[in-house]
Amino acid sequence: MLPLRFPWVWLMGGVLAMAVILGLALAPLGRDTAAWVLSDKVLHALAFAALMIWFCGVFRLPYTPLIGLGLLAFGGGIEFLQGMLPYRRAEFADLLADAAGIGAGWVLALLGLRYWTKWLESLLPQRAES
Repeated sequence: MLPLRFPWVWLMGGVLAMAVILGLALAPLGRDTAAWVLSDKVLHALAFAALMIWFCGVFRLPYTPLIGLGLLAFGGGIEFLQGMLPYRRAEFADLLADAAGIGAGWVLALLGLRYWTKWLESLLPQRAES
């Protein structure tokens, strides 16, 4: 992990985000979901781009390919589980949207967004030494 003041807080925040995404992906679809069905792939890409940027802010740069592969496996696992549910369906296009989001997040992280944790921690007050 990066030398951060609160590395485990940031890591657990990312794990919590993954849990929320998993819960939403496995929840039954309501009647009102028809309005955003066309943007389903956009939601996949945005969620996985956000996860990629999040974890790139926690781990060192050499781990970026492993983060991407791990997130792709997470997306594949979601699709596998959706295929087992009677009220959801697995779509390869969703996995492609996840991969596109991972790629976009990777590029944005390399362009500087990977420093979000350091920037945020710099805004927090330093502990007074006794």
